[in-house]
Amino acid sequence: MNESLKNNVLKILEKEQTQLDDAFKAQSPGVEAPKKVEKVTVIQNDDGTWIKNVEEVDSNVYDDTVVGTVEAEIKRDASTLQEFCREFDDRILSFNSQINVKKQQIVTLSTEAIARNCWPGIAYSTLLSGGTTRQIGSTTQNFGNPYDVIEDREALEIYDKMAGPSVDYGADNPFEPTKIVTLTSSYSGFGHETQRDNGRLESGDAATEVLASDYNIGGGDEDNDPYLTSFQSSSSLGTGRDDVSTTASDHSGPRNVAPFRAYAGVGVAPEATDTSLTGTAGETRCVEIANEISTLISEIQTLRSQRDAAVNRTNLNIIKDKKMNKELQDWGAENVKAKQTQRKTSNSSVISAVNSMT
Repeated sequence: MNESLKNNVLKILEKEQTQLDDAFKAQSPGVEAPKKVEKVTVIQNDDGTWIKNVEEVDSNVYDDTVVGTVEAEIKRDASTLQEFCREFDDRILSFNSQINVKKQQIVTLSTEAIARNCWPGIAYSTLLSGGTTRQIGSTTQNFGNPYDVIEDREALEIYDKMAGPSVDYGADNPFEPTKIVTLTSSYSGFGHETQRDNGRLESGDAATEVLASDYNIGGGDEDNDPYLTSFQSSSSLGTGRDDVSTTASDHSGPRNVAPFRAYAGVGVAPEATDTSLTGTAGETRCVEIANEISTLISEIQTLRSQRDAAVNRTNLNIIKDKKMNKELQDWGAENVKAKQTQRKTSNSSVISAVNSMT
Protein backbone atom coordinates (compact mmCIF):
# COMPACT_ATOMS: atom_id res chain seq x y z
CA MET A 1 0.00 0.00 0.00
CA ASN A 2 1.36 3.42 -1.01
CA GLU A 3 1.21 5.24 2.37
CA SER A 4 1.90 8.60 0.74
CA LEU A 5 -1.11 8.20 -1.53
CA LYS A 6 -3.24 7.07 1.40
CA ASN A 7 -2.17 10.09 3.44
CA ASN A 8 -3.04 12.43 0.56
CA VAL A 9 -6.53 10.92 0.39
CA LEU A 10 -6.97 11.40 4.14
CA LYS A 11 -5.80 15.02 3.87
CA ILE A 12 -8.48 15.69 1.25
CA LEU A 13 -11.21 14.25 3.46
CA GLU A 14 -9.95 15.83 6.66
CA LYS A 15 -9.67 19.21 4.96
CA GLU A 16 -13.32 18.97 3.92
CA GLN A 17 -14.27 18.04 7.48
CA THR A 18 -12.53 21.18 8.73
CA GLN A 19 -14.27 23.28 6.10
CA LEU A 20 -17.63 21.85 7.15
CA ASP A 21 -16.84 22.56 10.81
CA ASP A 22 -16.05 26.18 9.97
CA ALA A 23 -18.98 26.70 7.60
CA PHE A 24 -21.14 28.43 10.18
CA LYS A 25 -18.41 30.04 12.25
CA ALA A 26 -17.71 33.76 12.08
CA GLN A 27 -15.10 34.31 9.41
CA SER A 28 -13.62 37.28 11.29
CA PRO A 29 -13.80 36.27 14.94
CA GLY A 30 -13.73 39.23 17.28
CA VAL A 31 -14.24 41.67 14.44
CA GLU A 32 -17.66 43.10 13.71
CA ALA A 33 -18.75 45.41 10.96
CA PRO A 34 -19.59 48.90 12.27
CA LYS A 35 -23.23 49.44 13.05
CA LYS A 36 -23.00 53.18 12.29
CA VAL A 37 -21.05 55.21 9.70
CA GLU A 38 -20.64 58.90 9.00
CA LYS A 39 -22.52 60.27 6.02
CA VAL A 40 -20.87 63.39 4.63
CA THR A 41 -22.69 65.85 2.38
CA VAL A 42 -21.73 69.31 1.11
CA ILE A 43 -24.43 71.97 1.24
CA GLN A 44 -24.42 75.42 -0.43
CA ASN A 45 -25.55 78.33 1.72
CA ASP A 46 -27.79 81.14 0.53
CA ASP A 47 -24.77 83.45 0.29
CA GLY A 48 -23.03 81.06 -2.10
CA THR A 49 -20.61 79.59 0.42
CA TRP A 50 -20.37 75.85 1.04
CA ILE A 51 -20.35 73.87 4.29
CA LYS A 52 -19.72 70.22 5.07
CA ASN A 53 -22.53 68.35 6.87
CA VAL A 54 -21.74 65.15 8.79
CA GLU A 55 -24.42 62.83 10.18
CA GLU A 56 -24.35 59.33 11.67
CA VAL A 57 -26.46 56.71 9.87
CA ASP A 58 -26.94 52.91 9.96
CA SER A 59 -24.21 51.16 8.00
CA ASN A 60 -26.49 48.40 6.58
CA VAL A 61 -23.39 46.22 6.37
CA TYR A 62 -24.03 42.58 7.24
CA ASP A 63 -21.32 40.79 9.19
CA ASP A 64 -21.20 37.16 10.28
CA THR A 65 -23.45 37.81 13.27
CA VAL A 66 -26.23 39.24 11.10
CA VAL A 67 -26.92 35.89 9.40
CA GLY A 68 -27.58 34.20 12.74
CA THR A 69 -29.72 37.14 13.83
CA VAL A 70 -31.85 36.93 10.69
CA GLU A 71 -32.25 33.17 11.07
CA ALA A 72 -33.27 33.58 14.69
CA GLU A 73 -35.79 36.24 13.68
CA ILE A 74 -37.31 33.94 11.05
CA LYS A 75 -37.64 31.13 13.60
CA ARG A 76 -39.15 33.53 16.13
CA ASP A 77 -41.66 34.85 13.57
CA ALA A 78 -42.71 31.31 12.61
CA SER A 79 -43.09 30.40 16.28
CA THR A 80 -45.20 33.51 16.96
CA LEU A 81 -47.53 32.74 14.06
CA GLN A 82 -47.80 29.13 15.21
CA GLU A 83 -48.69 30.28 18.71
CA PHE A 84 -51.35 32.61 17.31
CA CYS A 85 -52.90 29.85 15.17
CA ARG A 86 -52.68 27.41 18.06
CA GLU A 87 -55.02 29.57 20.12
CA PHE A 88 -57.78 29.17 17.52
CA ASP A 89 -57.01 25.53 16.78
CA ASP A 90 -57.37 24.83 20.51
CA ARG A 91 -60.77 26.51 20.51
CA ILE A 92 -61.91 24.14 17.78
CA LEU A 93 -60.45 21.16 19.64
CA SER A 94 -62.30 22.15 22.81
CA PHE A 95 -65.66 22.35 21.03
CA ASN A 96 -65.08 19.10 19.11
CA SER A 97 -64.16 17.35 22.34
CA GLN A 98 -67.47 18.40 23.89
CA ILE A 99 -69.36 17.38 20.77
CA ASN A 100 -67.73 13.95 20.60
CA VAL A 101 -68.49 13.30 24.28
CA LYS A 102 -72.17 13.84 23.47
CA LYS A 103 -71.87 11.65 20.38
CA GLN A 104 -70.40 8.92 22.55
CA GLN A 105 -73.39 9.27 24.86
CA ILE A 106 -75.65 8.80 21.83
CA VAL A 107 -73.74 5.60 21.03
CA THR A 108 -74.22 4.34 24.60
CA LEU A 109 -77.95 5.09 24.53
CA SER A 110 -78.33 3.58 21.07
CA THR A 111 -76.56 0.42 22.18
CA GLU A 112 -79.04 0.12 25.03
CA ALA A 113 -82.00 0.71 22.73
CA ILE A 114 -80.79 -2.02 20.36
CA ALA A 115 -80.17 -4.45 23.20
CA ARG A 116 -83.67 -3.83 24.62
CA ASN A 117 -85.12 -4.02 21.07
CA CYS A 118 -86.93 -0.70 21.36
CA TRP A 119 -89.13 0.05 18.38
CA PRO A 120 -88.37 0.31 15.54
CA GLY A 121 -86.45 -2.87 16.06
CA ILE A 122 -86.35 -6.53 15.11
CA ALA A 123 -89.59 -8.27 14.07
CA TYR A 124 -90.11 -12.00 13.52
CA SER A 125 -91.97 -13.86 10.77
CA THR A 126 -95.55 -15.00 11.47
CA LEU A 127 -97.91 -17.67 10.22
CA LEU A 128 -100.55 -15.17 9.07
CA SER A 129 -100.24 -11.83 7.31
CA GLY A 130 -101.81 -9.93 10.21
CA GLY A 131 -101.00 -12.36 12.99
CA THR A 132 -98.51 -12.45 15.86
CA THR A 133 -97.92 -16.20 16.17
CA ARG A 134 -94.26 -16.93 15.67
CA GLN A 135 -93.51 -19.17 12.71
CA ILE A 136 -91.44 -22.29 13.36
CA GLY A 137 -87.91 -21.51 12.21
CA SER A 138 -88.94 -17.87 12.15
CA THR A 139 -86.75 -15.37 10.31
CA THR A 140 -86.28 -11.79 11.43
CA GLN A 141 -86.28 -8.34 9.90
CA ASN A 142 -84.73 -5.22 11.42
CA PHE A 143 -87.03 -2.21 11.00
CA GLY A 144 -84.55 0.06 12.79
CA ASN A 145 -81.98 2.28 11.11
CA PRO A 146 -78.66 2.01 12.97
CA TYR A 147 -75.67 3.87 11.51
CA ASP A 148 -72.05 4.65 12.26
CA VAL A 149 -71.54 7.71 14.44
CA ILE A 150 -68.46 9.52 13.07
CA GLU A 151 -66.49 11.94 15.20
CA ASP A 152 -66.58 15.67 14.63
CA ARG A 153 -63.05 16.69 13.78
CA GLU A 154 -60.98 19.32 12.04
CA ALA A 155 -59.21 18.00 8.94
CA LEU A 156 -55.73 19.52 8.70
CA GLU A 157 -53.51 19.59 5.64
CA ILE A 158 -49.84 19.79 6.51
CA TYR A 159 -46.46 19.47 4.84
CA ASP A 160 -45.29 16.96 7.40
CA LYS A 161 -41.54 17.44 6.92
CA MET A 162 -41.62 21.26 6.97
CA ALA A 163 -43.04 21.89 10.44
CA GLY A 164 -44.97 20.13 13.16
CA PRO A 165 -44.47 16.97 15.22
CA SER A 166 -42.75 15.15 12.31
CA VAL A 167 -40.53 18.00 11.09
CA ASP A 168 -37.42 16.73 9.29
CA TYR A 169 -34.77 19.33 8.54
CA GLY A 170 -32.69 16.72 6.74
CA ALA A 171 -35.40 15.85 4.21
CA ASP A 172 -34.77 16.44 0.51
CA ASN A 173 -38.23 17.91 -0.13
CA PRO A 174 -40.20 19.78 2.58
CA PHE A 175 -43.41 19.50 0.52
CA GLU A 176 -43.43 15.71 0.45
CA PRO A 177 -45.49 14.12 1.76
CA THR A 178 -48.61 16.23 2.09
CA LYS A 179 -50.83 14.76 4.78
CA ILE A 180 -54.45 15.31 5.73
CA VAL A 181 -54.74 14.40 9.39
CA THR A 182 -57.09 14.96 12.27
CA LEU A 183 -56.24 18.12 14.17
CA THR A 184 -54.98 17.09 17.61
CA SER A 185 -53.11 18.94 20.35
CA SER A 186 -49.77 17.85 18.86
CA TYR A 187 -50.71 19.34 15.47
CA SER A 188 -52.32 22.47 16.94
CA GLY A 189 -50.85 25.64 15.43
CA PHE A 190 -49.26 23.79 12.52
CA GLY A 191 -50.45 22.99 8.99
CA HIS A 192 -51.48 25.36 6.25
CA GLU A 193 -55.19 24.65 5.81
CA THR A 194 -58.00 23.30 7.96
CA GLN A 195 -61.60 22.39 7.26
CA ARG A 196 -64.32 21.09 9.52
CA ASP A 197 -65.64 17.57 9.27
CA ASN A 198 -68.87 17.10 11.20
CA GLY A 199 -68.93 13.40 10.50
CA ARG A 200 -72.25 11.58 10.54
CA LEU A 201 -74.78 12.25 13.26
CA GLU A 202 -78.25 11.70 11.84
CA SER A 203 -79.47 8.90 9.57
CA GLY A 204 -79.52 9.84 5.92
CA ASP A 205 -76.35 11.91 6.14
CA ALA A 206 -73.32 11.40 3.91
CA ALA A 207 -71.35 8.16 3.80
CA THR A 208 -69.37 7.35 6.92
CA GLU A 209 -65.97 7.51 5.24
CA VAL A 210 -65.18 10.97 3.93
CA LEU A 211 -62.84 11.16 0.95
CA ALA A 212 -60.00 13.65 0.79
CA SER A 213 -61.50 15.13 -2.38
CA ASP A 214 -64.68 15.98 -0.46
CA TYR A 215 -62.69 18.64 1.37
CA ASN A 216 -60.92 20.01 -1.68
CA ILE A 217 -58.13 21.02 0.70
CA GLY A 218 -55.28 22.16 -1.48
CA GLY A 219 -57.26 21.05 -4.51
CA GLY A 220 -55.93 17.50 -4.33
CA ASP A 221 -56.88 14.02 -3.29
CA GLU A 222 -55.36 10.59 -3.05
CA ASP A 223 -55.87 9.94 -6.77
CA ASN A 224 -54.52 13.11 -8.38
CA ASP A 225 -52.17 14.74 -5.86
CA PRO A 226 -48.68 13.23 -6.30
CA TYR A 227 -47.63 14.36 -2.82
CA LEU A 228 -50.78 13.37 -0.92
CA THR A 229 -49.55 10.05 0.41
CA SER A 230 -51.51 9.82 3.64
CA PHE A 231 -55.17 10.61 4.29
CA GLN A 232 -56.53 9.99 7.74
CA SER A 233 -60.28 9.48 7.65
CA SER A 234 -62.62 10.25 10.54
CA SER A 235 -63.01 7.67 13.30
CA SER A 236 -66.23 5.82 14.06
CA LEU A 237 -67.39 6.19 17.65
CA GLY A 238 -69.84 3.31 17.37
CA THR A 239 -73.42 2.61 16.33
CA GLY A 240 -76.08 5.28 16.67
CA ARG A 241 -79.85 5.56 16.49
CA ASP A 242 -82.04 8.63 16.07
CA ASP A 243 -85.25 6.83 15.15
CA VAL A 244 -86.32 5.33 18.50
CA SER A 245 -90.02 6.04 18.94
CA THR A 246 -91.18 8.53 21.59
CA THR A 247 -94.61 6.84 21.69
CA ALA A 248 -94.75 4.34 24.53
CA SER A 249 -97.28 2.03 22.87
CA ASP A 250 -94.94 1.53 19.91
CA HIS A 251 -92.68 -0.51 22.19
CA SER A 252 -95.46 -2.84 23.37
CA GLY A 253 -96.10 -6.27 21.94
CA PRO A 254 -96.74 -8.67 20.54
CA ARG A 255 -98.24 -6.72 17.65
CA ASN A 256 -98.26 -7.03 13.89
CA VAL A 257 -96.02 -4.44 12.19
CA ALA A 258 -96.10 -5.62 8.55
CA PRO A 259 -97.53 -8.49 6.51
CA PHE A 260 -96.22 -11.70 8.10
CA ARG A 261 -94.10 -9.67 10.53
CA ALA A 262 -94.68 -9.11 14.25
CA TYR A 263 -92.84 -7.28 17.01
CA ALA A 264 -92.61 -9.13 20.34
CA GLY A 265 -92.20 -5.96 22.43
CA VAL A 266 -89.40 -4.36 24.42
CA GLY A 267 -87.25 -6.70 26.49
CA VAL A 268 -88.62 -9.92 24.95
CA ALA A 269 -86.08 -12.55 23.90
CA PRO A 270 -84.69 -13.72 21.57
CA GLU A 271 -84.78 -10.40 19.66
CA ALA A 272 -83.91 -8.49 22.83
CA THR A 273 -80.60 -9.36 24.48
CA ASP A 274 -81.35 -7.11 27.47
CA THR A 275 -84.51 -8.49 29.10
CA SER A 276 -84.22 -6.58 32.37
CA LEU A 277 -87.22 -4.35 31.58
CA THR A 278 -90.44 -5.39 29.85
CA GLY A 279 -93.98 -4.07 29.62
CA THR A 280 -94.64 -0.53 30.87
CA ALA A 281 -91.20 -0.19 32.49
CA GLY A 282 -89.47 -1.15 29.25
CA GLU A 283 -91.70 1.13 27.18
CA THR A 284 -90.93 4.06 29.50
CA ARG A 285 -87.22 3.43 29.26
CA CYS A 286 -87.32 3.34 25.45
CA VAL A 287 -89.12 6.70 25.37
CA GLU A 288 -86.52 8.11 27.78
CA ILE A 289 -83.74 6.92 25.49
CA ALA A 290 -85.40 8.54 22.47
CA ASN A 291 -85.80 11.86 24.27
CA GLU A 292 -82.24 11.82 25.60
CA ILE A 293 -80.85 11.18 22.12
CA SER A 294 -82.97 14.02 20.71
CA THR A 295 -81.68 16.39 23.43
CA LEU A 296 -78.08 15.39 22.73
CA ILE A 297 -78.50 16.02 19.00
CA SER A 298 -79.87 19.48 19.74
CA GLU A 299 -76.96 20.21 22.10
CA ILE A 300 -74.48 19.08 19.45
CA GLN A 301 -76.02 21.39 16.88
CA THR A 302 -75.75 24.29 19.35
CA LEU A 303 -72.09 23.50 20.07
CA ARG A 304 -71.35 23.36 16.35
CA SER A 305 -72.89 26.80 15.87
CA GLN A 306 -70.84 28.19 18.76
CA ARG A 307 -67.66 26.58 17.43
CA ASP A 308 -68.12 27.92 13.91
CA ALA A 309 -68.89 31.40 15.27
CA ALA A 310 -65.82 31.33 17.51
CA VAL A 311 -63.34 30.68 14.68
CA ASN A 312 -63.41 32.21 11.22
CA ARG A 313 -61.74 29.40 9.28
CA THR A 314 -61.31 31.49 6.14
CA ASN A 315 -59.24 34.09 7.96
CA LEU A 316 -57.41 31.43 9.97
CA ASN A 317 -56.35 29.67 6.76
CA ILE A 318 -55.11 32.97 5.31
CA ILE A 319 -52.90 33.40 8.38
CA LYS A 320 -51.77 29.77 8.23
CA ASP A 321 -50.75 30.22 4.61
CA LYS A 322 -48.55 33.17 5.61
CA LYS A 323 -47.21 31.13 8.52
CA MET A 324 -46.16 28.42 6.08
CA ASN A 325 -43.89 30.92 4.27
CA LYS A 326 -42.04 31.60 7.53
CA GLU A 327 -41.89 27.89 8.32
CA LEU A 328 -40.38 27.22 4.89
CA GLN A 329 -37.72 29.89 5.42
CA ASP A 330 -36.87 28.39 8.81
CA TRP A 331 -36.77 24.88 7.32
CA GLY A 332 -34.42 26.08 4.58
CA ALA A 333 -31.93 27.52 7.07
CA GLU A 334 -32.04 24.41 9.24
CA ASN A 335 -31.80 22.15 6.19
CA VAL A 336 -28.42 23.64 5.24
CA LYS A 337 -27.11 22.82 8.71
CA ALA A 338 -28.61 19.33 8.64
CA LYS A 339 -27.01 18.60 5.27
CA GLN A 340 -23.68 19.78 6.67
CA THR A 341 -24.00 17.27 9.51
CA GLN A 342 -24.96 14.52 7.05
CA ARG A 343 -21.86 15.24 4.95
CA LYS A 344 -19.64 15.17 8.02
CA THR A 345 -21.08 11.80 9.04
CA SER A 346 -20.58 10.46 5.53
CA ASN A 347 -16.99 11.73 5.42
CA SER A 348 -16.26 10.09 8.77
CA SER A 349 -17.30 6.77 7.29
CA VAL A 350 -15.06 7.29 4.27
CA ILE A 351 -12.09 8.25 6.46
CA SER A 352 -12.64 5.12 8.51
CA ALA A 353 -12.79 3.05 5.32
CA VAL A 354 -9.54 4.58 4.00
CA ASN A 355 -7.77 3.91 7.30
CA SER A 356 -8.83 0.28 7.15
CA MET A 357 -7.32 -0.23 3.72
CA THR A 358 -3.88 -1.88 3.66
